[in-house]
Amino acid sequence: MESPVFTIQGLPPVPPPALDPYLDAASRCFARYGIRRTSVQDVAQELGVNRTTVYRQVGTIEQLSMLLTVRDGSRVINSLPERISWPIGPRSVIELIAAVVAEARAHPVLAKILADERDVIGAFFASDSLRFTEQATTAIVPLVALAMSAGNIARRDPVILTQWLVRITLSLVLTDPPGDVAEFLAELLLPALTPVGGQPPSVTSG
Repeated sequence: MESPVFTIQGLPPVPPPALDPYLDAASRCFARYGIRRTSVQDVAQELGVNRTTVYRQVGTIEQLSMLLTVRDGSRVINSLPERISWPIGPRSVIELIAAVVAEARAHPVLAKILADERDVIGAFFASDSLRFTEQATTAIVPLVALAMSAGNIARRDPVILTQWLVRITLSLVLTDPPGDVAEFLAELLLPALTPVGGQPPSVTSG
């Protein structure tokens, strides 16, 4: 079944494509040195321009890291309707979360932060995690509501359920669970997402 087309709302404006070279250069520097140890001069040298140009186009390292987060995070969220298996059901939700967690943890910048700069994560939670959670929830609620209306997942408050799914995903991105991610999620999410009277499917079944 082909996925319907959704307009993703609730996210900050995505940086224009003209800034991609700056963000790509910053991403390489962050992955190499970490965010704390990267300077605007490093990004300028990576891109082959002067420092003033970087400041003028994208601002400080803090602003660069936020623009990169918005761009890459928006790419993931906007890709969800195309990536999830249709019709949406408990199993496809779990498989999608597991895939997003694996992809996020493999991102070079996040991998560097998780390995060497966990204090950056603390700063993110203090300043931006609630906003990100709300924005992601707004973007994903239509998918959850559609699955509920079709009777494929349990009828609950779609906003609250989506909040739970977003928060679980974020938690697993930042703290690697024991064992297989899909199996870890299935233990509680399959019963929670399966409609009343339905039989929870096995995540490992064909």
